[in-house]
Formats: sequence, structure tokens, C-alpha cells
Amino acid sequence: PRPNGSLTITDHPTDPIEIDCQKCGRHGRYRKATLIKKYGSDTVLPDLLALLASDCESRNKLGNQGCGAFYPALGRAQKRNPPLAFG
Repeated sequence: PRPNGSLTITDHPTDPIEIDCQKCGRHGRYRKATLIKKYGSDTVLPDLLALLASDCESRNKLGNQGCGAFYPALGRAQKRNPPLAFG
């Protein structure tokens, strides 16, 4: 993992790397070697997901209606309810 806690392509636990979207039904599988060759081994997974889903029509929508792409092997982050409070 990177110092900020994000995993890189190399750190992903499966090969191929799979992405899914529960909003639009999109599904894809990508070999690590191909992704590393195209984007570099130090690309963090949040950035990779943005690159792979860059053609998603919902990706740049405002509000909470954006793209729902995620890595099934890593699970889906749950929103905190209530959100964390600082102070």
C-alpha cells in the first residue's frame, strides 16, 4: 500500500482485476500485466477505477447519482450513518 493507504494495481488480491457497477450493470475483467503496462505499477486503485470507468455517463454527475463502479474482490465501502464527527 501507498503511504496514504491506497492499494496499487500490484497490491490487488486477484488477477484478473474485476470491476462491477450495480447501477448500470457494467462488468469488466482486466489482467494485471496489461494494466501495469498501460498505467504503471504505482497507479493506486481509486485512480485506476476512475480511468477504467472514465467513459461512464454517470461518472461526472453532481450529487450522489454518480458512477457506482467498484472492485468486488475488495468489497464495497459502506457509508457511515451517522457520518464521523470530528472535534
